[in-house]
Amino acid sequence: MISPPGASHIGARLTIALRDPQGNAQELLGVLQTEQTILKRDGSLENFDPDSITHWHVVTDVNARAGFGAPLSMRIRELEAAVQATWPADLTEKCGEWLLRASKDNTLHRSSVLPTGARPFGEPGVEIEEAIHKIDEFYRSNELPPAITVPLPAYTKLDEHLETSGWIVAAEVNFMVIDTKDLPLSVKPETFTLKTSKEPTTEWLAVSGQQFTSEVLQYPANYLSIFIDDQIVASGRIAFTNNWGVITHVFVTHEYRRRGIGGLIMHALADTTREQGCSRLTLQVDSNNSPALSLCESLGFRLHHRDRCRVLPAS
Repeated sequence: MISPPGASHIGARLTIALRDPQGNAQELLGVLQTEQTILKRDGSLENFDPDSITHWHVVTDVNARAGFGAPLSMRIRELEAAVQATWPADLTEKCGEWLLRASKDNTLHRSSVLPTGARPFGEPGVEIEEAIHKIDEFYRSNELPPAITVPLPAYTKLDEHLETSGWIVAAEVNFMVIDTKDLPLSVKPETFTLKTSKEPTTEWLAVSGQQFTSEVLQYPANYLSIFIDDQIVASGRIAFTNNWGVITHVFVTHEYRRRGIGGLIMHALADTTREQGCSRLTLQVDSNNSPALSLCESLGFRLHHRDRCRVLPAS
């Protein structure tokens, strides 16, 4: 029996050959959205039975640059899937092709709806007002405010509908990308010590201020720390999925900001990507975080798309 593609392949471009019980053959080409759903080039989603797979493989385009090579809507879904896979929510539930996410830390990325289907509304499986009612019930039952992350410009119509329905903007995040080869190799001054671990250390957590749930910790990742005189001054996390290195939780202690430490930790994360043979990097930056945006742009990161998170005020 063929082992079907799993959760780690979500966001990858695959060729899947199928044969049904009647002997009919079919071949699918597209980006894996779930373990039973693939997004085809025409933007349509098709379900398949993993048990009917005869063979499959990952399609690698060695010439594709980060943020290019496919229709924008497909690239947005690929990046969103990469972040969702490497930084998963505690609890997920589907409403059609809407992914409902809830987490104890109540961060907007991990506690908001993510539309993943076709435009204009992301295919919630029911009429839009009924879908909104369903997510309102879901989040209130989990004692969280109803929230939706709207990737733009893929779901502009959904964003406009939410605005007219009273959903307010809580945050906006820039999705940025770069080819690993375009980020220069790091130069490590002798006064700095770089340490890497497969799980967050006590010092790492103290700098980031994060407490990770088991769902996040279960996904393989590298946790990097920079030390000066045995004192940790910066931290960052990177995880990999389908030729994407996803950077999260980059922090520099307050007293060491504006001293080039942020660039050092970013270069170190990129070096880790090269060691993995990964060619593309992505990260998310709050649109209001001017210093972080300036740092990423100075390193060569490019804006790919924006995520606008809207919340429904309490009545």
